[in-house]
Amino acid sequence: MEKNTSGSNFYKTIIEISENNTKNSFILTLTDEINTASKALVHTDHDGSIILDLVQDHGLEEYWRNLLKKIDLGSLTYKDSESSVFIESLSPKIQIVVCGGGHVSQALSKLCKFMNYDMIILEDREEFGNTKRFPDAKKIIVDSFDTIFKNNTFDPNACFIIATRGHSHDALCLENIMRLDFMYAGMIGSRTKIQKTKNLMLSKGFSQEDFANIHTPIGLPLGGQTPEEIAVSIIAEIIQTINSDHKSYLSDTIKTSIIDSHSPLVLAKIINKKGSSPRGLGSQMLIRGDGSIADTIGGGTIEYLCIQDAVKLLGQDKPRPFIKTYVLSNEEAAGIGMWCGGVVDILFDIV
Repeated sequence: MEKNTSGSNFYKTIIEISENNTKNSFILTLTDEINTASKALVHTDHDGSIILDLVQDHGLEEYWRNLLKKIDLGSLTYKDSESSVFIESLSPKIQIVVCGGGHVSQALSKLCKFMNYDMIILEDREEFGNTKRFPDAKKIIVDSFDTIFKNNTFDPNACFIIATRGHSHDALCLENIMRLDFMYAGMIGSRTKIQKTKNLMLSKGFSQEDFANIHTPIGLPLGGQTPEEIAVSIIAEIIQTINSDHKSYLSDTIKTSIIDSHSPLVLAKIINKKGSSPRGLGSQMLIRGDGSIADTIGGGTIEYLCIQDAVKLLGQDKPRPFIKTYVLSNEEAAGIGMWCGGVVDILFDIV
């Protein structure tokens, strides 16, 4: 285990680590007054235990080990009489795996590019699985649906969309996908086709619960008819699934900005809130010394003040992390048409 990584390099180090593995990793940040913003990187083992990978401060290693015995990584925060911790997931980039290269898949490709998702096309026909049809795909794999899953591996957080040209191919893909770890899996089809496929999966030894994890019919019920409308409903359901765990994530925009920067940055995180705000607990924004930002904590007056405070912090000789409480009364909010009241605690972390 690496130790004693400086604050300015910690995020770069863990982002680089995360790009080279498929672990479910988490960044834990202390938010108590004594050790504000001291961090650790952990991941969950196959048995559910929490493994400590990296600590920012070597002197706190034993402290972290004891704390990990009590922390629930399924929550955004942890607090006891001595410690408070902010928990964020360092999940890999969203991988969309589409079985089939038809019209809906082409529409999905455009949305994946817009959403900055990595799209992988699985096809058994070269005329439908090629860069001319899918210029923005991360990867195109052309192989028989009988062997395509045996010959390739996919991220455990992948989102699978089954949209092949026929029922038998859909069933082959579904059977293989149901044996994998995935974040989301859905299949296009009529109710009759879905019922037949379900019966087939049950005959192969899968349970009702296994099939219940598959989104059928696929997509949110938006009433879409065109390939583009259907693609929107599918991506919307994937977004809903991703956000249903209520975790805080480092966005791809923030990750890229951190890696590319050669100067100190401030990562502002909402670690506590009361009342109304456009974005919830765990929302993050990266601020540069010139006041420019990556991502947002919701806009409005509090974001404006947050940016000003971050720029001041970066202008100090030895900037140190701190937590600040912002209060915006209902009267103030109504007067400027911004946030409707509320109180937020924001952690200013040095990156």
